[in-house]
Amino acid sequence: MNKKKNIDLVIAGLCGLILLTALYGMEDTFIGSYIAASAGIGIVIFLSLYVTTAAPQAGQEKSPVKERGVITELVLLNEEEKPIAAWDMFGKTSLVIGKDIKENHVDINLNQSVYASMIDIEHAVLNYADNHWYIEDLGSKNGIVLQKCADGRKYKLAADQPCKLDQGDIIIIGLTKLLAR
Repeated sequence: MNKKKNIDLVIAGLCGLILLTALYGMEDTFIGSYIAASAGIGIVIFLSLYVTTAAPQAGQEKSPVKERGVITELVLLNEEEKPIAAWDMFGKTSLVIGKDIKENHVDINLNQSVYASMIDIEHAVLNYADNHWYIEDLGSKNGIVLQKCADGRKYKLAADQPCKLDQGDIIIIGLTKLLAR
C-alpha cells in the first residue's frame, strides 16, 4: 500500500470520528447537522479515493524521476569525487553553466568552485530535447571534457556541437567535475 492510499484512509477515518462526534456529542442543532453532513461527504470522497487509487505493480517504478537513464540533477564533485553541491534539473529545458557576475545570471553557478578561474562567465549550456539532455560548449577558453559512464573514456567537446549526456556521465569544465545523475 502506498503513502497516498494510507493518507486517504486516515482522513476518511478522521471524518468518521467527526461524524460520530457531531451525531452523538452535539445537541440537535443546525450546526451539528451541517458538520455531520460535511463529515459524511468527506468519508465518501476519501474512501472512494482510497479504493480507486491504483497501487504500484511489482517491479514497476513508483516515480518517473527514478527511471533509469533520466537525468534529474547535476552534482558538483570535489577532488575525492564526493558531492558538495547539487542543482535540480527536473522539469527544466535549458540551463547555463558558468559564473554569476553582476550583469549576467547562470543556472549552474560555479563561481565558488576551487577552479573558478578556469571557467568562463557563460561556459556551457544544457538543453533538454527529445527526452535527453545535451551539453554544448559556448566557445569557452578552456573547453569541456565529457567522461562517459558507458566506457569511462574522456572526450573533448567541439564548440557549438551538442553532445548527448547519459546518466552517470561526468562533465569536466576546467578541472571542475559535474556528475549527471
